[in-house]
Amino acid sequence: MKFLSFYLNYQLSNSKSFELTSSDFSTFENEHLQLEFLVENLDADFRYKVILKSKTAITLIDFFIETAVDYADSKGVFCNGFQSWTETKIFFNTEKIQAQSWLAKPFSKHYGDTTLFHYKNKKGVAHSWTYSYIKLPKRKAIFWGSLQETNGYTIFEHHANENKLIIKKDCKGKMVESQLDLLDIFYADSFEKMAFQNYFEAQQLKPIQAKPAIGWTSWYYYYTGISEKIILDNLEAFVQQNIPIDIFQIDDGWQQAVGDWLHINEKFPNGLKFISDKIHQHNIKAGLWLAPLACEHNSFIVKEKPHWILKDENGKFLRIGFNPLWSYWFYALDIYNEEVRAYLKEVFYTILHEWNFDLVKLDFLYGTALIARNGKSHGEIMHDAMQFLRECVGEKMILGCGVPLSAAVGTTEYCRIGPDIHLFWDFTTLRWLKTRERPSVLNAIHNTISRRQLSGKWFWNDPDVFILRRNKNKLSEDEKYSLLLSNLIAGHLIFTSDNIAEYDTEQLRLYKSIFPLMPIEDIQVNYQNDFYSIHFRINERYYLALINTSSDTKTYKLPDSLYFDNRTDELLKGNRRINIPKHASKCLLNVGYTPFAVAGSKGHFFSGTEIENIYLSGNKIEIDWKEELLLDTIAYIKVPLEYEVLTVNNSEQFKRINKKEFSIIEIERKNT
Repeated sequence: MKFLSFYLNYQLSNSKSFELTSSDFSTFENEHLQLEFLVENLDADFRYKVILKSKTAITLIDFFIETAVDYADSKGVFCNGFQSWTETKIFFNTEKIQAQSWLAKPFSKHYGDTTLFHYKNKKGVAHSWTYSYIKLPKRKAIFWGSLQETNGYTIFEHHANENKLIIKKDCKGKMVESQLDLLDIFYADSFEKMAFQNYFEAQQLKPIQAKPAIGWTSWYYYYTGISEKIILDNLEAFVQQNIPIDIFQIDDGWQQAVGDWLHINEKFPNGLKFISDKIHQHNIKAGLWLAPLACEHNSFIVKEKPHWILKDENGKFLRIGFNPLWSYWFYALDIYNEEVRAYLKEVFYTILHEWNFDLVKLDFLYGTALIARNGKSHGEIMHDAMQFLRECVGEKMILGCGVPLSAAVGTTEYCRIGPDIHLFWDFTTLRWLKTRERPSVLNAIHNTISRRQLSGKWFWNDPDVFILRRNKNKLSEDEKYSLLLSNLIAGHLIFTSDNIAEYDTEQLRLYKSIFPLMPIEDIQVNYQNDFYSIHFRINERYYLALINTSSDTKTYKLPDSLYFDNRTDELLKGNRRINIPKHASKCLLNVGYTPFAVAGSKGHFFSGTEIENIYLSGNKIEIDWKEELLLDTIAYIKVPLEYEVLTVNNSEQFKRINKKEFSIIEIERKNT
């Protein structure tokens, strides 16, 4: 990477503005400020800093550095979207990231970055927030990541066809009266895995005070149509099936209006403490949804406290979204208003200590930071808001949603990293309108896989729910399976909204098969032509997942090995081509060619994980089974044709199946 030039635009207190540009990266100085450009060697990586020292009060408008980067070997550019819901994936130089259609902007521009960033709408031009990388052959990458987001967002704008990268600081409105770390960038040119590892180390992250979890949320089956009876009936379904979920979360629909968080509606006659107590009786954590920085048109805030609401440039309430399930338009609260802060402290104390909820899902958080003000940039306001919410919640847990991810680091235990799922594969109309924050199963899968590295470092990734039910959605069985597979590989907050009491035997078995969550490690992703091939490891077993996100059948050549298909229960020989239909996927256990191996199983979603260890002693096989399984298990052990098996776990109750090249020992284990 070669630095070419920098640009700075700022304003004095008398409103006179100045523009500076230079290709000299030694110290720059004029009568108003000094810019210092520093490079620090971090072993094989680098840290680039720009320090601004002001001699008088100035307000920043714009700053960026233009660099020369070689994209010749690029296998795509990773672009992190603006917030939780924004489309995030690898982009290629034949693609372009397009701004929303003018038809959609009045209703959905608030959700994305179109008011903060100027889209170029050109092939090969793509922008990323906070971190980005160029994917190279042999698992290598050229990586950039911001180490300073608390005073403003950092944007990486790639011009792949021009071999140019612009590193931009969204500093508009930021007042500087002394010294400011204007830019602080980690840079690596190494293996992709190592680049992320070193980036996280450079951030000096604190351990997350929570664990991966499985749970239920009410939204995608009932939406706002929840009631006390519906919530308790769904809780009872888990109790009756003896399914040990960790979190049971009540979503939107319990409050009188968005913003009226201390007023429970008539559908919950016994209040919410009554329900949280019921949840806790079953050793499950209770979660509750709210949008603390927003209020809808019908809220008491609009009627009685209009001075709490942010105003736009015309003095009208700042619209931050449109929702027909509410009273249509909803607005942003001013997080710096002391009355707002006092109200929210009361809200959180009530929810967490009087109603006794353990987790709050905080939604639509981006809204309060859409206007730079008070001498602070957009990113700084977002950071302040998240710090305030963290203080309000204290030792209990936050699931962040609709939030720029850098502000959720260190302030949330869990964070949504994808859009709302849709009840179709994609929201076709909104896709046509180029709405990047649209509800979409397709984009949910992209985001879940593409942001996988963050989980367990910044927060635990919430990929949004999966669906297994057949009613109230238009997803095919293949599409539902692909969504579940991506969530289990790269997510760590695994929720559904299905009414599991309606599951048939097949659906209930598939749902129970995800328990317990398995530790997915060493994930290696290849993405090309809307097709993912993902290698990963669970303990000592290796897997290959194939996910086809395109609308055409894809052909994939299996590497040379022996595989077990967990959907068809077949053994597949490698070194041959297989077809993956549109929106479909496979998860294959790599059995390999060793004489003795686990050759598949039926008891957990990831075949083979039911068995922790196998011991061979003479003609006896001893198996250590995984604890916490919910299902009966059938396991298949591959042995040489000539190898005689007398007992398995001191029992003769097994079946031997002789094949051409080896034998399979089939063992059944009842779950007790």
